[in-house]
Amino acid sequence: MNILAIDTSSAACVLGLQLGSERHSDVRQSARSHSRDILPAIEALLANADTTLAQLDCIVFGQGPGSFTGLRIAVGVVQGLAFGLEIPVVPVSSLACLAQAQYRNTDTRRSVVALHARKEEVYLGIYEVSEDIVQLVGKESITDVSDITQVLSGDWAGVGDGWILREQMEAKFGIAMQSIITDVFPDPGALLDLGENGYKNGQIVSAIDARPEYLREEVATPGGRQ
Repeated sequence: MNILAIDTSSAACVLGLQLGSERHSDVRQSARSHSRDILPAIEALLANADTTLAQLDCIVFGQGPGSFTGLRIAVGVVQGLAFGLEIPVVPVSSLACLAQAQYRNTDTRRSVVALHARKEEVYLGIYEVSEDIVQLVGKESITDVSDITQVLSGDWAGVGDGWILREQMEAKFGIAMQSIITDVFPDPGALLDLGENGYKNGQIVSAIDARPEYLREEVATPGGRQ
């Protein structure tokens, strides 16, 4: 199948293109110019692969959590393209994408992804690999490190800049991470892996229903949700 994948949740503008079994990518460090760069980058990626938007079966996008402005840029572009092409959209967690990239690059099968939100708060997701795709353990959340209650055992990797709070987080999880990598951003191959898997499993939405995931909206709401 033919897939265009987009992620602007971080400082990088990340694009992936899958044409059958062939893959192409474009990654640009352009945090302050995503809105200017993304459409020309998509056009160049398609041209270099000698294909057009009309050949796409779906569009995958990193729905967050991440940069508020970056997420809105990706969603706007995805909605416009997918609506005009009348093709479905596959939202992919940006946290899961980092865990999938860790698996692709290092064969790490269990990862705790933490992105720094503010002060001692992190966007948090815990993942284990099944059939070459990361699966979420529990749910993604935004939480103060002091409020982490899950205790882990065995070998785990820490992924994301939230691990600047390593000492506090390892104390809460009850283990020392086997490895930690903090300087990461979404990977085109991981984005395509998760998008293709999501499409095959019916995790699709219409263009008009594509939405970013901020997580912060669920904090401190009536009823105690986090």
